[in-house]
Amino acid sequence: MSCPYTPEESAAKQPVTSVKDDDIVPIPQPPTHWFTRNLPEVDPAFPVSSMWRLSGQFGDIYKLDLVSRTNVVVSSHELTDEIMDESRFEKEPSGGTRELRALLGDGLFTAYKHEENWHKAHRVLMPVFGPLAIKKMFPEMQDLVSQLVLKLDRQGPENEIIPTDDFTRLAFDVIGLCGFGYRFNSFYRNEIHSFAQQMSAALTEAGKRASRLSVENYLRVKSAEELQNNIQSMWKLCDELVAERKRNPQPDATDLLNTMLNVKDPQTGEKLSDENIRFNMVTFLVAGHETTSGTLSFLMYQLLKNPETYHKAQEEVDRVVGDSVLRPEHLPQLKYIEACIRETMRVQGPIGLLNTKPKEDTVIGGKYRISKDDVVICNIRGLHHDRRVWGDDADDFRPERLMDGRWEKLPPNSWKPFGNGSRACIGRAFAEQEMLMATAMLLQRFQLSMADPSYDLRMKSTLTVKPDGFKIKAIRRSGKSPYVGIPGSPQWTGDQSPNGRRRSHGSNGSGQAGAPLLILYGSNAGTCKYLAEDLETAAIDRGFDPTVKTMDEGTEQLSKDIPVAIITPSYEGKPADNARNFISWLEAGKPDSLNDVQFAVFGAGNSEWVSTFHRIPKLVDEVMPKLGAKKIVPSSFVDVKEDLTGPWEDWRDEMLSSIGGTSGGTTTTSDIEVTIDKSDTADLLADETVSTAIVTKNEIIADTEVGFAKRHLEVELSDDATYEPGDYLVVLPQNPIEVVRRATMRFGLNALDTVTIKGTSKKFLIGRGPSTVVDILGGRVELGTLASKRQIEAIAKTAEGSDQQKLQELASSEDAYKNEVIEKRISVLDILEDYPSAKLSFGAYLDMLRPLAPRQYSISSSPLATQPGKAVRATITYDVQSAPALSGNGRHFEGVATTYLASHTVGSRIQCYIRRSNASFHLPSDPKTPMIMVAAGTGLAPMRGFIQQRAKIAESNPGSLGPAILYFGCRDYEKDFLYADELREWEKLGAAQIRPAFSRRGPRDAKADYKYTHERMWEERDEIRDIFRSGAKIFVCGSAAKLAKSTNEICKRIWQESAAGRSEQDAQEWLDSIREVRYVSDVFD
Repeated sequence: MSCPYTPEESAAKQPVTSVKDDDIVPIPQPPTHWFTRNLPEVDPAFPVSSMWRLSGQFGDIYKLDLVSRTNVVVSSHELTDEIMDESRFEKEPSGGTRELRALLGDGLFTAYKHEENWHKAHRVLMPVFGPLAIKKMFPEMQDLVSQLVLKLDRQGPENEIIPTDDFTRLAFDVIGLCGFGYRFNSFYRNEIHSFAQQMSAALTEAGKRASRLSVENYLRVKSAEELQNNIQSMWKLCDELVAERKRNPQPDATDLLNTMLNVKDPQTGEKLSDENIRFNMVTFLVAGHETTSGTLSFLMYQLLKNPETYHKAQEEVDRVVGDSVLRPEHLPQLKYIEACIRETMRVQGPIGLLNTKPKEDTVIGGKYRISKDDVVICNIRGLHHDRRVWGDDADDFRPERLMDGRWEKLPPNSWKPFGNGSRACIGRAFAEQEMLMATAMLLQRFQLSMADPSYDLRMKSTLTVKPDGFKIKAIRRSGKSPYVGIPGSPQWTGDQSPNGRRRSHGSNGSGQAGAPLLILYGSNAGTCKYLAEDLETAAIDRGFDPTVKTMDEGTEQLSKDIPVAIITPSYEGKPADNARNFISWLEAGKPDSLNDVQFAVFGAGNSEWVSTFHRIPKLVDEVMPKLGAKKIVPSSFVDVKEDLTGPWEDWRDEMLSSIGGTSGGTTTTSDIEVTIDKSDTADLLADETVSTAIVTKNEIIADTEVGFAKRHLEVELSDDATYEPGDYLVVLPQNPIEVVRRATMRFGLNALDTVTIKGTSKKFLIGRGPSTVVDILGGRVELGTLASKRQIEAIAKTAEGSDQQKLQELASSEDAYKNEVIEKRISVLDILEDYPSAKLSFGAYLDMLRPLAPRQYSISSSPLATQPGKAVRATITYDVQSAPALSGNGRHFEGVATTYLASHTVGSRIQCYIRRSNASFHLPSDPKTPMIMVAAGTGLAPMRGFIQQRAKIAESNPGSLGPAILYFGCRDYEKDFLYADELREWEKLGAAQIRPAFSRRGPRDAKADYKYTHERMWEERDEIRDIFRSGAKIFVCGSAAKLAKSTNEICKRIWQESAAGRSEQDAQEWLDSIREVRYVSDVFD
């Protein structure tokens, strides 16, 4: 990779124009506390995250009084470009870097500029990191990357890999071997080498010490003692390596150690001292392994979150390297992977901050006065996301922005992951070669996937930043040898499947025992996973040997010898989290690449999303034949708002019959075996409630006078949880107690009886072993599962007399089924209660039910509202659904999740987690971007989060916001104008203009009486048109059938009116063209 840095640019003196006192403005600063000043603002466990948070709140510049020093933090390219001027600013170790001097002394990373040893070491070592010297290290690097590749292959496709761990081992070993001729052999140990453990502990403690008061560090005697013990142990190993090399010289070695021991400084004629050699050995291990392993881990995350990019990178490896062994001449050809690595370090790299210090009192930005005693910090994340340099998509991972000449045209000092000027990272070329090689060899051999496809980036910190909780899986690509890409390996022969397993070829569609069937599913909410497990059970019953995988795990794994059933939903037109890679692979597929693959598709979707209904299953259905695949049966596309189970059972049985399955019977009753024993819970009573959030508020904010009661719930999240306004809180609920009681009564069970389930592949039923009846019925199954026609037929066979006749008529008549079951939302339990002669077994009943699905709620708060130093809090706003049941017979309907949530008191715990929303449904990264928000009822939730965040920014940095309007629909201005007082206060701060509409009763003194949001929007269309033309983004949240539809229509109408001759079709095409870019929605039934 070429270096964009040229000394002339950075070192050129920039004249500081004299600034009048009247032009000086104060640097924004959070409120200070007595004694601790701004220290409470900084999270000692993750200091850089506090800098990011405050930059989001205060903008391009702010300062912190940290008692012993003042930090000025800049986040824009304009200010960064100024502080990178080495004639005015210089690097000086501070904070965590200064604390590391206890370990690294005057090594290259932590030395002060005036220390002579830095200059000597820099002159001595620069030639070792030149292009030719780095190229000579290629064989050693390849040796160690091969060890990583073989280890992952050996562990198999189901092993969950922690990239931060394995890449740490790799980077650590590469520095040890290439730098000092020493093998740490990390891939042959269960635990990482003790040196690396000691180093990690020392880095963590150094970061903590930098965020504490001096008196606290003084009192933490044990921590200081542990730090010193770790330092002494690390120094001891380095000293032993130096002593060994002196005893047994290796004159031909070209590694760093030989250079440091034997090469004289060309200016002073002196060699480096043993102490300085020790400091630099540890420096290379610390700085090199932390940054390289972090970057590779972030790179894997970005590639897997962006499947199109992943496949482009893999295609480049296939084109340049193929199945051959990677060679040095291949590396310059891997331009796309090079751009991916650079873009990773831009979007989120391991280094968060870059410290400088003014050489004298100065002014930056033409108005901010800085003292020579201040530490001036570049917030690298802010710099790398500055929209004025990187564009409106600065937050997106897009390697193409750094290709085709655009890299060379970047403004100076706009990309700074390797530091600045003369103090920039000396080992940059070393790290880049290692990262290129590792990425190429991994993509050559493996299809990688996330172990948890719904994972969103969380981070942890020592002195650098790495992903936290990120795990992946690696399956060897179809047709790849166990030795592909490994230098010196024997040729591969034999018919083996990925990861070395001998492929078992069953009869091709004969249906005899053991005939293979591949079942692929995509699922976020669990419905399609349940269908896959149901198909697995049915396939086993019919004599197949099925394998169930996520769609991503099926990428490149399709074979003409094994039929494949694909079960996939569509989420607002996008694939499930665990299907993105597969869909991207299909879309990039070449003609004939799937020749003679037999496939069948079952698609689930919600008809409320008219424009994207079934987009993903239909895409699979259309693309696979174009690639040569052959359809087994016609694809089935169902609407989850109606009957899901009936069409599923029809498609399932037809598909299995078409590929030769034995007659397994088409009834819905099951051979599932359920054993019930009396509970011993009363004897155990070891209550270990699994929970992730503590309820801190649960208040009624609107009663039932004008609809369902509405509540405001606030929870304290777990330590590692983070979110942005617009994200979701996903709740794992429990069924209402009354419905569970009805089910136990119908089957004559005690709620605490123990249930053991066998004879099924449905993991949600089997669990981890025996469970109580209340655990199964309360927390695992949807008791409101709509009864399908086949299920009613199966129940009829167990009924007697008139009950049997009525049930048979209900199942056989399409009109009766639609009117009496679908429209009245009749569940299986309702049927069993209404026809008491039916003798359905408890096992058969369970087999009819779907898994209890998590419910997601838009978060209605901003993380900026959480007090510094406290656990992050999030709120949701929800209707408590309660009404007479449509099924009649005196039954009462209670919403599963809302009833569960409403029952929780302050201090209780709920099971929940954060799920990222559509990337577009977040606040614009530039707070000056205008916004138009439209919401009704509890659809206000994400808008409240947006406005609260803008209010916090306005409090800290007045005048930094662009205009914003909220159109909010409610019924009564006194009864359900949610958060009215808060919204008015935030309106005064300039966070948003609040424009309500009241369908039943508005205030008497209102200037105009608007019943619905679309009416008010039409009346104010000139203002909306002007703000949209100035770059506004439109956000919509509410009912898909009502609010979303009316907002769509009114926006099209406003656009049509803006110019003559625009048709309805033109308006629809315009709206479609701005969706997900400037018009984004989050709608619900």
